[in-house]
Amino acid sequence: MRNLTDIIIAENLTKSYGNRKAVDNLTLHILAGEFFGFLGPNGAGKTTTIRMLTGILKPDQGEIVIDQHILSRHKKEVSQIIGVKPESRGLYDWMTTAEYLSFFARLYGIGEDRLEEHVDIHLSQVGLLDRKHSKIGTFSLGMRQRLGLARTLINDPKILFLDEPTLGLDPQGQVDVQQLLKKLNRQGVTIFLSSHLLNEISNLCTRIGIIDKGKLIVEGNIDDLEKKPEFQDKTLTQIFLQLTHKGDE
Repeated sequence: MRNLTDIIIAENLTKSYGNRKAVDNLTLHILAGEFFGFLGPNGAGKTTTIRMLTGILKPDQGEIVIDQHILSRHKKEVSQIIGVKPESRGLYDWMTTAEYLSFFARLYGIGEDRLEEHVDIHLSQVGLLDRKHSKIGTFSLGMRQRLGLARTLINDPKILFLDEPTLGLDPQGQVDVQQLLKKLNRQGVTIFLSSHLLNEISNLCTRIGIIDKGKLIVEGNIDDLEKKPEFQDKTLTQIFLQLTHKGDE
């Protein structure tokens, strides 16, 4: 059943590659303004799910609704209100940071009269303003992550889809990005976060979903999960391992 406050709705999503079901009949409802953590072992179906939710992949079955837009019918409208963190290999090494962000800002209709200011604001957000004229090819992995996040924010999206946004960052960089994400969420941005850093999920998210072998096995508030008798006195990491390793021995 749909709720008017649901901003991300996925109903019965299924996606197969050959004979392997990467995502199997998955249903998710994310509230507007929520900070949702999406967890799973490697190969569980997290990235495939995000690619379907953002219109990059078409599901074999199921329906996706983003901010009351049916994704299969309104991809253009959805693309204007979401931000998706690109992988580091999606950056153009021959460009400067300013050229890179300006390129994407123009795609979203940012006018020349406010282009430079808009780019500077987003570079400042991720701590890269002093590298405005540096070639991307000279960047470390951590700097590429920061630039990728700036690119994700360039259209001031209502919804962020983030896959390992602090990968490659040093501890201070991780804290900086987490503080930025908290600020954006307080401002009303809905955030869908996939991360292997369970401490990061605990620190940022109010509710989580755990996927394993393509199936959603748990969805709920972190505090409520930790209070369940079967998870008494266990950390999120211990809960995750208990659920995803069940039956593997």
